[in-house]
Amino acid sequence: MTAARGWAGLCGAITLIATLAACSGSPEAPEPGPTSAPAAPVASNAALGDAPSAVPGPPRVVTWAYFTSPSGNISCFLDKSGVRCDIARKAWKPPPAPRDCKLDWAAGVSVYQGRKATLTCAGDTLLGGAKEELAYGQSLKAGLFTCTSGRKAMRCEDSESGNGFALASERYELF
Repeated sequence: MTAARGWAGLCGAITLIATLAACSGSPEAPEPGPTSAPAAPVASNAALGDAPSAVPGPPRVVTWAYFTSPSGNISCFLDKSGVRCDIARKAWKPPPAPRDCKLDWAAGVSVYQGRKATLTCAGDTLLGGAKEELAYGQSLKAGLFTCTSGRKAMRCEDSESGNGFALASERYELF
């Protein structure tokens, strides 16, 4: 047996094993945790600054996820009840804090089920602790909430209400 033929056989066996492993999961019953389903490339949103993907796919379904943008500037927590993202460096200036906010104002944004997106009033932060990075062009979904990482913004939305936000160092948008 030649070396080339041996490598071809080995590569074929690895491909077969990878294919079988990819087909063994059940999308209806993801395991708990932020790495419950295989990552898949998604069609990008032009508003996020990405070119459309050549191989569109669904977001990775999770029960919850604590993740950061590739730049490390944005960290988010996503679960079935909603999503909150905090930002370290921003060039935009938020509106004045509401009178009832006695904590840090506008260090991030959030959207929760049945509510409109809003700037946060919080005494804690999501920055600095996330171990998972959500690559540009990738998406995570928990319940009705999906977050997509883009080169220009992190976009998170409630698919039922359409409420959500885009967060970036240059701007934020609540919708």
